[in-house]
This record gives sequence, structure tokens and C-alpha cells, in this order.
Amino acid sequence: MLRAAGAFGRGPGVIGRLINGCGTFPGKNALNSALLSFRGRLWSLNVPTRNSSGGGGTLRIKQTAFHNEKLYDEMHFFVMLAIVPLGLLSFFTNIFIGQAELVETPEDYEPRYWEYYKHPITRFIARNLMFSPQQVYENYLAIRKRHMDARKLVIEDRWFQESELAKQDYRGWQFIPVNPAGVLRAHKDELLHEEMGHWFPR
Repeated sequence: MLRAAGAFGRGPGVIGRLINGCGTFPGKNALNSALLSFRGRLWSLNVPTRNSSGGGGTLRIKQTAFHNEKLYDEMHFFVMLAIVPLGLLSFFTNIFIGQAELVETPEDYEPRYWEYYKHPITRFIARNLMFSPQQVYENYLAIRKRHMDARKLVIEDRWFQESELAKQDYRGWQFIPVNPAGVLRAHKDELLHEEMGHWFPR
């Protein structure tokens, strides 16, 4: 066992020399120096490492580029989908068609509302994608009419409330509002029954 310990010491180590020489335990200073020497041997061991095909390269942790790449892809998609075709359309329209010019019109001719615009693209948008001025004006009048009717109902309801408070007369338990449709239908059936009698099927 002492020979195995001496072989483990390997050469000039303090523990190996002491054990091989006399087989006795050394002092405190000798043990400390032996431990330091053994620790140095452990730290100097060559550990096998695996390098990939790069030959010693390390894997660096960096921020992901997924969002940036996604943004670039979407920008490229929308540019190629909308900006480029619309730019080509505007370019060829200005080159081959051009803007409208003022000419003399006959007396019995009434221009349409989209003919007041100068550019052909603006004319197309006003004719097919927007409401006519007459329709816009009529929609505005309809909205104003609904607001006026609502205001009139509010004024009438306020007048009824003020009248009830002033005259101390209001609907109470003795007045029950009902739907007269059933009563009128029954009265009409009764009159028809009296005129036609019991012998005629209805």
C-alpha cells in the first residue's frame, strides 16, 4: 500500500518522497506543501474537448433576429404588393393619358360631378369609390331630420311632464293603456257575423 501511495506521488512530490523514504507521516508544513503540489497537478490536467468543424470556435449568445427579419419580409411584401404597382399605374397614366383640359361644352350638356376633377385617377376614384355630392347632401339632410324629430319628442315629453306637475293630473291606477287591436278585430268579426248570418261559411 505504501508503494502504491509512493507511485501515486510520482517523482519529486513531498508525499511520494516521504512515504517511499521512511514510511512515516510528515509534519503540518510538509502536508500543506504536498496538498498545494497535488492541487497544481489537478489544475494542470489536460481535459479532452470537442471542437466542431470550425476548429476551436465558440458558440456566442446574441439577440435573436427573428423580429427584424419578419419586419423586413413584411415591408418587402407590402412594397412589392402595393407601392410598386400603384407607382407604375400612376406613371403610365400620367405619360399616356395625362390631365384633362378645359374645352368648350355645348349649351345643352350638363357635366357629371366627376368631370370637375382634373386628374384621371381622381376622376376614377370620385366616380366608382366615393358618393356623389347629391347623395352626401341627402344623407346629411336625413341625419338632420332624425335629430329634429328626436328633439321634438324631447320637447313634447318635457311639456307633458310640466303640464302634469302644473295641473296635478297624471295617469294613475284608474287608466290602464291597452292594445286596441284585439278589440277592434273582435268588433269587426261581430259586425261581419251580423251581416252574413250563421249559414255562410267564412
